Amino acid sequence: MNPRHPVHQAPHHPVGLSLSKPILALAVLLLGTAAFGAEVLQNVEYRAVTLEPGQRKSFRVPTLERVNATSGACIEEGMELDEAETFWLQATCGGVRTALVWRADGRRVHVMACAEDAAARPAHLVKLRVKMQAELKSKQQTACVRNGRVELWGWASTAEEKARLDSLERKLGDDKVKNFVEVLEASE
Repeated sequence: MNPRHPVHQAPHHPVGLSLSKPILALAVLLLGTAAFGAEVLQNVEYRAVTLEPGQRKSFRVPTLERVNATSGACIEEGMELDEAETFWLQATCGGVRTALVWRADGRRVHVMACAEDAAARPAHLVKLRVKMQAELKSKQQTACVRNGRVELWGWASTAEEKARLDSLERKLGDDKVKNFVEVLEASE
């Protein structure tokens, strides 16, 4: 050993851990969290989501076979290559579209995405959207800021549920809230 250039050794830890092992454990934890970040759509036929500008959301559908590949100009979708039974939706600009997700047994899941326009999201409308989202009782519906107002999109299981959403629109005025939620037919 050269006294002018001493060799520095890492301190000995009583539990036998070097600095690289905690970093490796943290990396595995973070990667594992990312892999399990997809919302699971188990026994779901209809789901509505709001995407903020540039946002990407992943969904895991047991026995997922394919996702329709007719992406619009503002909302793209595709299947995850590194996660089984998982697809993603991503907003590039404001728009609304429904993706059909096919299961191996032939059943389908309808996922409606409402992407907000980055240029048309004033703070008071974002605040109203959060309030309206809290009013929605089902994940079959979503609220998003579009066209200078809060729009409600998705599906209602009953006419009564649709009527409740219509009353919210009337109460706040269709210049602030517009309801596009549709009632599901009994055969759907």
